[in-house]
Amino acid sequence: INKEESADEIQNKSDKARFVIDTVRKKGEAAGSEMIDFLCEVDPFLSEHLGLI
Repeated sequence: INKEESADEIQNKSDKARFVIDTVRKKGEAAGSEMIDFLCEVDPFLSEHLGLI
């Protein structure tokens, strides 16, 4: 996510998360795979709950 796509002005956490996910999805399959890999590494419990692993 570059400076123009920043979510800094968004205050609500769920809106910020939605913004990040939507932005990554627009960047294509490779970006989505990287985000999933990162999420699995950072939060295995959430990743398992979401069915990512």
